Amino acid sequence: MANGEPKSYSSNLQLALTILGTATGMIILIVGITMASRYAPKPQQQPLILKIHSITMSGLNVSCFLTETRWNVTVLFANRNSMLEMSIHSFESSLYYNYSNPISCAVVEAMHLGPKKQRLVEMQFNRAQCGEEQPYVDDWVLERIRKDEIKGEMSFVVGMKLRVSYRTGILGWDYDLNPHCPKLDMQLVPSTGNGGIIFDHPKVCLVPL
Repeated sequence: MANGEPKSYSSNLQLALTILGTATGMIILIVGITMASRYAPKPQQQPLILKIHSITMSGLNVSCFLTETRWNVTVLFANRNSMLEMSIHSFESSLYYNYSNPISCAVVEAMHLGPKKQRLVEMQFNRAQCGEEQPYVDDWVLERIRKDEIKGEMSFVVGMKLRVSYRTGILGWDYDLNPHCPKLDMQLVPSTGNGGIIFDHPKVCLVPL
């Protein structure tokens, strides 16, 4: 009997530790799922807000295939969440003429936004930022741009593909986002190659999660 008692005690202790470890693991799992569900970004309230405040253009020269043209687009990146931190990885943005024809590029550096923080970023578009593989612009597109220049107005769309990381404490979520930005109608100064507009109400880009 005496020899059996230590074995019985050891077995009971091992069983108790196993039950305790299982219970602890279940509690940690439940707490983790609860926290992740509570703090994860919600599709109905995407933390990232994008607003275009202005667009300006200088050096428009269709005969040089737009190589000398510069566009500056001012965009507000805002984090409206009071708990999540946000990191936006560096990315290349494209400028489209009438939605479907890329004509220029801008490289935007990585940025960090704390809870309830925002940053106004000037995206500088020019052909050099496209690197060695620059977008090919069809002749008919250049001709339409030339006609728009004569009329004194032109339309563009900013395209972005973002890699965004959300964090709170040890929890984190990564998303690939494709904002949908509205058309930007620019007013041109005749015979100067310059133009631009500051919007009374910023143009809001939809950012589906």
